[in-house]
Amino acid sequence: MMAGTTTGKMREYTIEGIRDLICFECVAGSRAHGLETETSDEDRKGVYMAPLADVLSGVAPGSVFDEKQDLQYTEIGEFCRQLMLNNSGALELWGCLGQEQQIFAAPWFAQFFGERNFLSRKCRYTFAANANRQVKRVQATHEKALRPPDDSLTLADFCAVLHEGACVLLRDWMAGQGVDGHTLLAAPMEGCPHTYALYRGENRGGLFGKSGTTVSCPQVPTGAPFLCHIVVHEDDFSRHCRRVAQYRQWLQERNTKRLDTALDSDHGGAYDCKHMGHVVRLLHMAREIAREGRVHVRRTWDNALLRDIRAGRVPLDELMRMVDALLAELPAEYEASGLPESPQVGNLEQDLAQLRIDYERHDLAN
Repeated sequence: MMAGTTTGKMREYTIEGIRDLICFECVAGSRAHGLETETSDEDRKGVYMAPLADVLSGVAPGSVFDEKQDLQYTEIGEFCRQLMLNNSGALELWGCLGQEQQIFAAPWFAQFFGERNFLSRKCRYTFAANANRQVKRVQATHEKALRPPDDSLTLADFCAVLHEGACVLLRDWMAGQGVDGHTLLAAPMEGCPHTYALYRGENRGGLFGKSGTTVSCPQVPTGAPFLCHIVVHEDDFSRHCRRVAQYRQWLQERNTKRLDTALDSDHGGAYDCKHMGHVVRLLHMAREIAREGRVHVRRTWDNALLRDIRAGRVPLDELMRMVDALLAELPAEYEASGLPESPQVGNLEQDLAQLRIDYERHDLAN
C-alpha cells in the first residue's frame, strides 16, 4: 500500500516504509515470554503513527507486517481501539512498555500509554476467548493426527440401496449381485432428490463417470431390467472431500517438529504443544490480571510447566482438566477483582486526536 507524504513522495506501507513512523517496539513471542528455545524466531511487535492525512484518507493500514509475520506493527489508532476492547494481544504489547522486552519507546508514547490503565473485567472474556481459539486448534490437530480421513473412499461409499425392504451399502449390494459400475445404468427419480433408479445395462463410462464424483445418467434403453433404487448422499461425500483436501493441506503446512514432539513423548499424545502452551499461559495471565491488576508478559512462576507443555511432556487429557479448572475459576476471580467493567481512561479518542495534531506540528520529540 502506498500513500503521499508531505514531500510529495509516495510512502510504502511496508516494514521498511514505516521505519521512521515507529514509536514503540519490543521483543515478542516466546522470547518475550521467556520461553524461547535455540530455534525460536526473533519476533518483534510495535506501534507506528501514520501521517494524519493518510489516517483521514483511510490509506494507512491497521497493521503492517512482513511475509513471515515475524515483524508486526500496529497503527496507533488501531492499537487504542484494541486496548479499549481489552484484546489480549494488544494488552501483551502494552504490558511490555517499560519492561525488559522493550527495544524502543518514544518519550511521548511512554507517557501517553504509561499513565493510563486499560485493564477491566473484559479481560476475563478476551483472554478466555483467545485461549478457546487455541484449544480448537489443538483439538483439530489432535483429530487430524489420530483420525485422518480415509482418502480411498469414493462416491460409491456414500450410496445406499433400497432393496426388498432393506437398506444396504451399494458396494455390498453390488458384490452380492455380481455387478459393477459398467453394467449399471442410473436414472434420476423426479421429485426425489439424490434418489436414482438402477437398471441393468452397458455403461461404458461407469456408474460414477470418469471423475468418480457424480452419478452418470446416460439414456436408459426401453426394456432395460429394473434392479433397485439407490440414495446418494452427495452432501456427505462433498464434506468428506473437503476434509480430505484440508487434511492434505495440513500435512504440507503443519509444524512436524511440534507435533512429533508430542507423538514421541512417553504419554503418546498427539497435539500441537506450542498452541496448548499458549492456552495455559493466557489463562494464567487472565487470573493474574484479576488478582494483581497487572499484565505479566514474562513467565516466571509457571515457566517450568509451560516448557514441559511445549516439550510434549504433559498428557493432553491432563492439560484439558487444567484448562477446565482455570476457566471455572475466572468468574469468581473477576467478581472479586475490583476492576471496572470497561477501561476507564477518559476521552481516549479526543486525546489521541490531539496527540496526532501535536505530532504533525512536531511538538512531540522522539
